[in-house]
Amino acid sequence: MSKFKIIVDSTVDLSPELYKLIDPIIMPLNVHIGEETYRDYYEINAEKLYQKVAETKAAPKTSAVSPGLFKETFEKIKAEGYTGALFVGIGRSLSATVQSALLGAEEVEDFKVRVIDSHSLSTGSGLLALRAYDLRAEGKTLDEVADYLDTLGLKTRAQFIVDNLEMLAAGGRVTGIKLFFGRILRAHPFLQVNNDKLEVIATPKGKTERALDLMLEVAREEITAGLESPRVFITHTQGGERIDYLYNQLKEFVDPKNIYITEAGAVISSHCGAGTIGILYIRK
Repeated sequence: MSKFKIIVDSTVDLSPELYKLIDPIIMPLNVHIGEETYRDYYEINAEKLYQKVAETKAAPKTSAVSPGLFKETFEKIKAEGYTGALFVGIGRSLSATVQSALLGAEEVEDFKVRVIDSHSLSTGSGLLALRAYDLRAEGKTLDEVADYLDTLGLKTRAQFIVDNLEMLAAGGRVTGIKLFFGRILRAHPFLQVNNDKLEVIATPKGKTERALDLMLEVAREEITAGLESPRVFITHTQGGERIDYLYNQLKEFVDPKNIYITEAGAVISSHCGAGTIGILYIRK
């Protein structure tokens, strides 16, 4: 097996079982609520986030991993005898974390670091980390794995149905007037990451199932056309009954053993809010 270490950031939103499988180093982004700062994954999760927001009435903010923390991490890995490191993180258009990783790598001599821009978020990035694990287990070199992952980012489909319009408005994704009418019409924005941008594709009105069915329609068409990896994720933050609804629909055209259900962490939840749920996979 190739002697390089896989590193991810805390937005990849994998399950404890998948983290145990990959055994990555997890680099925490930061969540700021009022005067307090928390390290995502280690000090705060989505449940605690919503609790703190309700207590303080403060809108959460997030920030990237620092270059200094990356430098320390790369130096530690080098000292442990690894010949290199592969970092997979949230898309650089969505966070400065990838740039921090590049800056941190520049400070470590005689140690190869490959930094992958996932062009995605949440388990969209996690899917790339899992592919890195697969290929490393096959004996692929660091460069072979990194070169392959560089071809996958724009093929990753990350898409979500969002309920909390206030969170979207705070992040600049929904204007005040759209927020007003969205509340009245019970809109459920359908978001996708396309060409490094988080876009509102549609705003289905009425019952949540209408929005979920629209996302399922897109997923069915793309998944049946073929996937680069068989894994399909349902990722949510307090998704409730919607989790079972999506799972029962997905298993009609996805082998159930390839469907993974995970919860979004505090950083992703800060920007989308409770009730958000998505389907993520890598297209051919």
